[in-house]
Amino acid sequence: MIRVALNRLIYLILICIGIFLASKKNYFLVSLPIILWIVVERVFWKNFYLGKKLLYKRRYKSAVNQFNMFLDDIENKPWLNYLRMFNIGVYTHNLKAKVYNNIGICYLESKAYNKAEEYFNKAMEEDNDFCLPYYNLAIIYLIKEDELSARDYLTDAIKKGYNRIKLVQLKGYVMVKYKMEGN
Repeated sequence: MIRVALNRLIYLILICIGIFLASKKNYFLVSLPIILWIVVERVFWKNFYLGKKLLYKRRYKSAVNQFNMFLDDIENKPWLNYLRMFNIGVYTHNLKAKVYNNIGICYLESKAYNKAEEYFNKAMEEDNDFCLPYYNLAIIYLIKEDELSARDYLTDAIKKGYNRIKLVQLKGYVMVKYKMEGN
């Protein structure tokens, strides 16, 4: 609830800054990226951001539907890819890779591990340097108790830029989050 209120406050502040700067002739160019970022997020990539919001709210089935609608948007309107300069991406700017990874997370959290693995692999096919699917596959393989494969995926994730984490730490996280949760 606090996160939603904070996000709304940030958007309101950005809109106010954008309007203020747009009203000043000398600062119009400074405000343009802020205004465009808001338009991209709220209009052109609406399904992507709705999917992320639903993912955070743990409404996984609805989130998958929104992400699939965004994939359809990308297929039908390839020019949407050119708007990625307005997207904040830490690990990748490849939209399909992000969407596939997010769908995989929805299935991971829904305990549909084979389906999650399928989508993490799709994300890796889209962007081989995107480290998050490798990390998420390490989690899948720890859940499946295949520690050797998990170690390989975690090593790949770290090589591709993911934060350094030890396998023991990840095993503890998986034990608490996925194995004890079901009991």
